[in-house]
Amino acid sequence: MTEPLIELQNVSITFKSGSALRRRPGVQAVAHVSMELNEGNLVALVGESGCGKTTLGRLVAGLLRPTEGAVLYRGQNLSTLNREQFREYRRSVQMVHQDSFAALNPMRTIFQTISAPLQRHGLARGRREARRQVAELLEQMGLTPPDQFLDKYPHQLSGGQRQRVVLARAMTVQPRLIVADEPVSMVDVSLRLSLLDLMAQMNRQMRITFLYITHDLSTARYLAHAGRLAVMYLGSLVEYGPLGKVLEHPRHPYLQVLLSAVPVPDPKLARSRKPLPLRSPEMPDPTKPPSGCRFHPRCPYAEEICSQEVPHLRSMDDRFIACHLAERIPEWHLL
Repeated sequence: MTEPLIELQNVSITFKSGSALRRRPGVQAVAHVSMELNEGNLVALVGESGCGKTTLGRLVAGLLRPTEGAVLYRGQNLSTLNREQFREYRRSVQMVHQDSFAALNPMRTIFQTISAPLQRHGLARGRREARRQVAELLEQMGLTPPDQFLDKYPHQLSGGQRQRVVLARAMTVQPRLIVADEPVSMVDVSLRLSLLDLMAQMNRQMRITFLYITHDLSTARYLAHAGRLAVMYLGSLVEYGPLGKVLEHPRHPYLQVLLSAVPVPDPKLARSRKPLPLRSPEMPDPTKPPSGCRFHPRCPYAEEICSQEVPHLRSMDDRFIACHLAERIPEWHLL
């Protein structure tokens, strides 16, 4: 087996709050997560708002350091990398943010924005060479003819066009992995498929690994249909495996509840479905997470062991799952 590009080993991140004299309980945004991102993978990370998806993405991108555990880049712990090695890692892992307008400097033209990484890393000699490379990147991202975009400012572009510019800027340093944090959530519905198709093409043709962060199961299924799905709840990874198999036969109660709430266009099928009601509609306080399994106060199948012992990700069939009762929970089918 080849060495993972990025490996998370039991990583946790806790944010402290309050002053040194009056320290409040910290929030454990990520709790003991382990996963691998291999070359050419396309992994969709899904979960409710506030579950820690973005924090995990920032950890993978090197923008945050873990409170516990380790992040490995090509087998080396990030904390042991020297300055040159860490610089290579930061070039190899880029991040695309949700708000493209906030991600772009409104005082810079598109050419100035995209050419800055080229000049900083010595990838273009002179303005003419930089302009040629930027034009090629814009054309790759579907912004044609590129001459119409080079000297424009972000406010002169649509949301979809700005997001393509952000992708072009990430591509300037020839990354091996892109962390895409809700990249289509602020784009018109009519343009979302074209952006998802663009990322799928980049993954397929350039072998760029994608960690696609979203709360939308439909876009996750469309983009990563041949990839993997990681489901997160309150900072923990609860199910991880091939996307098609995980969605068609979900085993963790949280994912079953999520999918049972998805509207079905067929009235007969909708009536035949049995809903999976939550024991409690309230999300637990993240500063005081429940003991044992974090989902047990809401889980329709919870037993005594669920409130006493923390379930860890374990191999089961064709996936990894963090549930004490996985073997005994009734199978649930998407269709």
